[in-house]
Amino acid sequence: MGARRERRLLETAAPMMQPGETPEVIAMAKVGSLRKVLGRHFALAAATAVLSGGTMFSITTQRELYLLLTDRQLLFFEADAYTGGPGKPLFGVPRTHVAITEPRGGVLLKFELYIHGWDQAMTLSMPPFPPSLRKKGRQLVGLLPRLQQG
Repeated sequence: MGARRERRLLETAAPMMQPGETPEVIAMAKVGSLRKVLGRHFALAAATAVLSGGTMFSITTQRELYLLLTDRQLLFFEADAYTGGPGKPLFGVPRTHVAITEPRGGVLLKFELYIHGWDQAMTLSMPPFPPSLRKKGRQLVGLLPRLQQG
């Protein structure tokens, strides 16, 4: 993520932050299970092809989010569909209310984010390219507490 995009995200985040709150890391993540997205895509593509007589097709992608971890909270922002840069703010969660599963490696760094009070986890994956986004994703994961197995 370039300096201009980071600056824009921090400007957008300013009203959500408390006085003295310090940003620690900005990362990008894709939301959802790729398997689920591909399954839905196959069904949607097949239905579109049948209904259009094979003249149309559909494309689905995982939703991208920007995550800003501060010393007090984790903030979520949409990724702008046209520019790929940070879009509108979605919500913030106190750091004390989030935990993640141990990340799984491979091409994608993937984990589940649990938020206190939510009944379902959010599956997140960090993009492998460019390497700067992967590095930021690893930094974010390193700063988040792990889910306590009980």
